[in-house]
Amino acid sequence: MGSCFKKSWFLLGILAALVNCATGSREIPPGSPARYHTNMGLSFVQQENNQRAMAEFQKAIQIEPRYAEPHFHLGVVYWQMGLVNAAMIEFEKTVDLDPRNAEAYYYMALIYHGRGGFDEAIAFYRQAISRDPDHARAYFNLAVVYEGRGDLGKAGSALTRVIEINPAFVEGRDRLGMILEKRGRFDDAIVQYETSIERDPNRAETYNLLGRAYYRTERYGDALSVWERALEIRPAYPEVLFNVGLAHMKRGELNAAIGAFKRSVELKPNFALAHLNLGRLYAMKNMREEAAREFNLVRQIDPRIEIPALPEP
Repeated sequence: MGSCFKKSWFLLGILAALVNCATGSREIPPGSPARYHTNMGLSFVQQENNQRAMAEFQKAIQIEPRYAEPHFHLGVVYWQMGLVNAAMIEFEKTVDLDPRNAEAYYYMALIYHGRGGFDEAIAFYRQAISRDPDHARAYFNLAVVYEGRGDLGKAGSALTRVIEINPAFVEGRDRLGMILEKRGRFDDAIVQYETSIERDPNRAETYNLLGRAYYRTERYGDALSVWERALEIRPAYPEVLFNVGLAHMKRGELNAAIGAFKRSVELKPNFALAHLNLGRLYAMKNMREEAAREFNLVRQIDPRIEIPALPEP
């Protein structure tokens, strides 16, 4: 699953957490120095100035050590900076001071998730959910853990809850579609992808997924239509071009397939499977020199791939 979680909404939500997290720590008067420094820290976070934000939260904690909110925000800043051990300490302090803080449990789960501590991650995501039953990001990441473990039923249930909470979250709906595909429920997956497109008609990734589901149910014409739309949105999309090549191969349209695979490898030169299919197509057309060239490229890119023998001349 990897340890880098900082590039996706479902693993971040940082500003929302920083600005909106509710804490149950001791009341701090609005004009107190600790609250002032906490608010200053939040303003620096919004400016993406982590060093100054960190200094302000530390000042707030120095003034009022049992004020949970700056501990939490300092933990998030540490987490953003990759200082996960320091972040964990601050999140643990936060929940000691304020056991109701769902976001602190959520970030503790993220840390365990990133380290591969999946049992602990599940436990802390559930702690977050128990304190905030509408915590969509916790449900989403819980689904990611379950999917990685092969428990597709629990993954699907968690993702269903995600889109109940936020029906407009197309990334969660698309992920649910992918789970349904893995379970062989292609028609249900198609419904999810089509609903995502209704919500966001300009998301190329969803058109790719919908096309893949059509392809797997042998609806090759429908697949090609939605992949064409994906390429209108994102012309430089080598994975879609690869899929287009596959659909043309299924329809016996060899020249069109060759054209799609060639465009795919132009955009992604190390796309081994696209080179492999180009080699197969060239071999089918008795273009031995071109086929040998493509197969040699496959061997260089990924020696594990089995290369078919060229037919006798």
